[in-house]
Amino acid sequence: MNTAPHRDADLVVWAEILLLPIIGVALAAWLNEATPFTVSRYPWLWLIPLFLGLRYGLAAAAAASFSLAVTSIASHRLGLAGEAPPLIHLVGGAFAALGAGQYSSRWRQQLGAALARTDYTEERLESLTRAFFITRLSHDRLEEALITQPVTLRGAMEALRPLGAESPTGISPAGADALLQLLAHYCRFEAAALHLYRKERLSDEPIAALGPSLPLSRTDPLLVFALEDDQTAYRSVEELEGQTGDYRAVFPVVDAARERLGVLVVRDLPLLALTEENLTVATAILQYFADESWAAAQTADLRHRLPDCPAQFAHELIKLQHLHDRSGVRSTLIVLRARDPQADTFLLEAMYDMRRGLDLYWRSPFGAHTPSMLILLPLAGPATARGFLERIAGLLRAKGVEGGLEAAGFTVVQIAVDHRLPAALLAACGIEQPT
Repeated sequence: MNTAPHRDADLVVWAEILLLPIIGVALAAWLNEATPFTVSRYPWLWLIPLFLGLRYGLAAAAAASFSLAVTSIASHRLGLAGEAPPLIHLVGGAFAALGAGQYSSRWRQQLGAALARTDYTEERLESLTRAFFITRLSHDRLEEALITQPVTLRGAMEALRPLGAESPTGISPAGADALLQLLAHYCRFEAAALHLYRKERLSDEPIAALGPSLPLSRTDPLLVFALEDDQTAYRSVEELEGQTGDYRAVFPVVDAARERLGVLVVRDLPLLALTEENLTVATAILQYFADESWAAAQTADLRHRLPDCPAQFAHELIKLQHLHDRSGVRSTLIVLRARDPQADTFLLEAMYDMRRGLDLYWRSPFGAHTPSMLILLPLAGPATARGFLERIAGLLRAKGVEGGLEAAGFTVVQIAVDHRLPAALLAACGIEQPT
């Protein structure tokens, strides 16, 4: 930083402060050598330090007063002025100049504080303006994402069901391509590829790809980590600047029997999509898809134990139970059972007619002579289950029945889909294996 201009300006100011009083005394002595200080009853010379004090502050007033007093006394002693400066002029003028300098200094301090507050306010306003602009851009991006991309996991699972039904015995090219399109839609993957295991070796060529179809980069550190631990690996936002690998995220595709089916590698996705929530959704989608063929075999075993259990209900319960074990995604079973065998079944029929797309219903799980229904709510925790029951209570109120399902003569039991096996979950609902 160059301080020379500031030093030059300070020298000019101090030269003005010290020389103007000297010039004033010299001019007064030249105009009236005999009585330069009392030619008028008003001490005009003391206006010089007073004005300098007003302009530059207390220090300038003191220096100018000292310069004027010394010059006035010296001019008399040296014979340049015929009279000595009156003491009353020296004292009164010095006090007036110092008072003006003190006022100027205080005013400058307050002005400096006001300017500092103004500068701080302007900086804060500029910072808030930038933050608002960034927030507005982020809001627009999120709004665009919400409009073009439904990000609910329920919607993704509903779209996955037909894919599993098309290829129940493995991952076909059509199913893999549809899976990647689904991930692009829900998780915003822009460049990704699915590589399958062929004879226990990971294929270099992908079975399906988003963007360019490139060979597998086996030395990528994320891929090495994911294959070692069979867990999702991804780069955080802080690591992107210095990344050395080709992939931003790697998802092992492993079914519930711990059989490796393949690996999904993601080369590119938007920065706002690189979040733990989005990657968890992608992991849940892949796990749900990978469990399809495994769940088909498990469904046959469960239906052998419980022949009356609908195939789709059993299949979905098995997959959701394993999804909870692997990803912690919650689901809920709701048991509705009439206390009176002769109870009106209109409510059960109405509920079945208004079922949502992802929910599954098992009608009469306790036998044809017991009005009952078992409802599987995928991806529904306690709050969602309460909302579902409130919706049923609203249906009852529309029919003129107050007090909810209990008042309508039904017993309601909620069972969380947790670590228990599907057969144990159904046993907890009161459905036992036939002897």
